[in-house]
Amino acid sequence: MRRRTVIGGLIGGAVAGRGQRISAAMAQGETTVSTGKARYAGVGDKWTGASALAGGKGYAQCRLGALHYRRLPGEAGAERKTRVLLLHQTPFGLAEWVDIQPLLADMGFDTIAPDNPGYGMSDPPPDSVTIADLADNLVDLLDGLNVERVAVAGHHTGAAIGASFAARHPDRTASVVLHGCPVYSAAERESRLAQAAPQVQLRGDGSHMSETFAAIHSRAPIPRGLSTANWGTLGAWWAGFDTPTYRAVFSNDMAADLDSVRAPTRILTDSGDSLHRQDRQVAGRRADFSLEVFSEGGSFSLMLDPQRWAERVAEFVSEASA
Repeated sequence: MRRRTVIGGLIGGAVAGRGQRISAAMAQGETTVSTGKARYAGVGDKWTGASALAGGKGYAQCRLGALHYRRLPGEAGAERKTRVLLLHQTPFGLAEWVDIQPLLADMGFDTIAPDNPGYGMSDPPPDSVTIADLADNLVDLLDGLNVERVAVAGHHTGAAIGASFAARHPDRTASVVLHGCPVYSAAERESRLAQAAPQVQLRGDGSHMSETFAAIHSRAPIPRGLSTANWGTLGAWWAGFDTPTYRAVFSNDMAADLDSVRAPTRILTDSGDSLHRQDRQVAGRRADFSLEVFSEGGSFSLMLDPQRWAERVAEFVSEASA
């Protein structure tokens, strides 16, 4: 069977849009922004590499193999706040949260960000892996970290996994944030899975990397998205272009999981994202789900405005806890 690919997902539905809001410093043309803990490493043209992810990393032995994660403790008062489990989109790995984790820590939230199996430094899953398998795998992670309940925040692939986790493990779920919901009909799933994988070849001039970078950067315009596109390019090539975890998204009936979620749920959406239509349908499907348009941009908007994303999620998680 021909299969849908990471690079196909990045190009398909690409929209070169601007975020609705960016920080004041970025609006004034700065390429990095100071925070109390670190300089933004996912925004602009300043590249600091893996040092931006220093601290908090470890491995949990889970049913799908070794799961790599980064856990950053919150500041004073964190014991009174709900822990936040951050689930990334394809193909970034936990690097998607490079700026967001320190910001949430500054707000007092303990955050846990795993590399999805097959991405970053996590072991690859079997070819037959399902979204339900990936959700259950997170139980092993939380048990290994002695964490009982979490607010689940997932983006694209992470949203599919997060919805399944909330549906299958309501006792471990305090609240849910789904940003970009890959909900497809049976016919759409079949069509997605039938799309051909690219014939990827390494080239001596490095153009195999630059082509991937260009495809990603078209959705995160200059100069704000240079670091964002670099993280995505590295993630895509590190994982490969035909991964079981990504294919699992298009074999999954996310709608069934959404109908089973019982925790307070917020849907975030970007009007230029290819999943914007689905996000609105999800919000209309459940009267108890709230919807917020995060930006007018595309699927990288949360990395381009990490401060605002952290603020919006922190506010919702706190409200749900109260």
